[in-house]
Amino acid sequence: MKNLLKVALGAAMLLSISAHAHDELISSTPGDGTLLTASPSQIKLTFSGEVRLISVELLSDSGDTQALDFTMSRTAQAVKEIPVADDLSAGTYTVEWRAMSSDSHRMSGAFSFEVK
Repeated sequence: MKNLLKVALGAAMLLSISAHAHDELISSTPGDGTLLTASPSQIKLTFSGEVRLISVELLSDSGDTQALDFTMSRTAQAVKEIPVADDLSAGTYTVEWRAMSSDSHRMSGAFSFEVK
């Protein structure tokens, strides 16, 4: 009986820990710090769980916003591909994103890449 109670308590603790884990960006294409020889055709964001993307902006090193074919997600997705509307000239670019995670936690982040 004691062993069964220990197993049940251990399982409850593991479930509690996983229930408090928030979704996060696990990869992007282009990756953070990547040096590209040509303009990317899309920005790909991969999350640890399904999220609803609220906004994605692509900024040049001068602070100008570059055109993306992005619309706010109506459904949650773990992977989102956003087409880059125009070819990017040489320079450094920053992608800034905001999302709502599966547990309704607001999240945001940024990463940069360079086009040579």
